[in-house]
Amino acid sequence: MEIIRHDMCKHFARVTEYNGVLYFTGHIAAGKQPTMTEQMVALTHRLDELLEQFGSDKNHILYAKINIHDWSMFDEFNAVWDAWFDPGCMPARTTAQSVLTDGYLVEITLTAAKISNN
Repeated sequence: MEIIRHDMCKHFARVTEYNGVLYFTGHIAAGKQPTMTEQMVALTHRLDELLEQFGSDKNHILYAKINIHDWSMFDEFNAVWDAWFDPGCMPARTTAQSVLTDGYLVEITLTAAKISNN
């Protein structure tokens, strides 16, 4: 099986694909919206686009690593996260508090199965 590296930059590939599994780098919202809810809505839309671009979708996410800037925003994060997924399709997940780039409140890194290997 071949390892495919998509969207290469100087230090890393933004997506690596192997054996029908996609490994994404961390993603943040496209803008610095003021609330966790607004950033999560923007970020989940972006993740939907990326997953589709590479032949997957949110219901094929296998694992998510979540970095939250402020633990007091955990419930607000979970409200959007829970609403994003179809029932019964939650992935495995790790959530940690992290220092993020100024103005950003959440970063999500995904591993997802491709819907088809075509």
